[in-house]
Amino acid sequence: MIKLVDRYIGRAAVLGILAVWLMLTVLFMVFGLLSELRGTQADYSSLDAIWFVLLTLPRMAYQVFPVSALLGALVGVGGLAAANELVAFRTSGISRTRLALAALAGTMLLTIPVMIMGEWVAPAAEQQARAFRLSEMAGQAIVGGKRGMWMRDGPDIVNIQRPILSADLGGQSVDFKNVVIYRFQEGEGLTSIIRAENAMHDGENWVLENVNDVKFTGEYAISGHTDEEFWATEVKPELLDSAVTRPKRLSMRSLWEYLEYLGENELDDRIYQAAFWEKALFPFTVIALVLAGMPFVFAHARSQSVGVRLFVGMTVGGTFMIVSRAFQKMSSVYDMPPRLAMSIPIVLLAVTSLVILRRSV
Repeated sequence: MIKLVDRYIGRAAVLGILAVWLMLTVLFMVFGLLSELRGTQADYSSLDAIWFVLLTLPRMAYQVFPVSALLGALVGVGGLAAANELVAFRTSGISRTRLALAALAGTMLLTIPVMIMGEWVAPAAEQQARAFRLSEMAGQAIVGGKRGMWMRDGPDIVNIQRPILSADLGGQSVDFKNVVIYRFQEGEGLTSIIRAENAMHDGENWVLENVNDVKFTGEYAISGHTDEEFWATEVKPELLDSAVTRPKRLSMRSLWEYLEYLGENELDDRIYQAAFWEKALFPFTVIALVLAGMPFVFAHARSQSVGVRLFVGMTVGGTFMIVSRAFQKMSSVYDMPPRLAMSIPIVLLAVTSLVILRRSV
């Protein structure tokens, strides 16, 4: 009997979540497309904008899933409550906590493939989308990979191995670390390799710092070192900034590699720590949000319309997001470990929801 009920409740939760997830994903896709169409130009047509939005679709679907799980569980399981089916289960001796856990089990069946999509599909598609848009709008192909960003600069090839966002300006400033420039001349091939620890733009020119270069002259290779030198290039800093994938859109593996590099070089890693732990705690966020919706499913379920349940869900989800962002800010201001700052709102929401569930009549 119990297993049959678990499957029944889980199925209702899954169907509700799938319906809301599809609706929200399509809604965000439409908003994204409208925004992208405003930026169309001669080299970037409406079809290009549509293709760009389609490439970003996995990322959108991943981002809206936690809220979709909350709203979908409220709609799916709430529909059973409105039809008095949950009352029948309760009279047979099944607790509300057990019914809530059955809804959670169904939710987790969807959460696992969503996490896989967020780790492998969404980051790759997002990187391809950004490269495609830059190629069409700026005529500059910038390709991302395990070794950072690659692009052509006239006859030269440039590899920026570590484009890193700085927390000083709210994550908007980008530092370009480990820059390698392969210089070519027509008829001579590769003439020199320049390796710089850092590349920065002073407002007028690019400056390379801590530069080691190797020049190839006939049969010889001559190496040299300078603390600073100008980088004669037409590449604009805005172009490179727009090509950098933001931490929240990276995979956990990529974030971990960034954290190792930043730790080894004693650089600020707060933005990347927050993004890593947000992804690591993704399933627990989903669990906490679904649990938070369960007390509202059982309370006055018959008198609640679908609209009311959606409003309740959006209120709970919005409040959770505000609290989570507040703790993220606190982690930066008060030097709180990001994993702790990201965990506290999830634990508080889950524990509060369980207490309310167990105490409700």
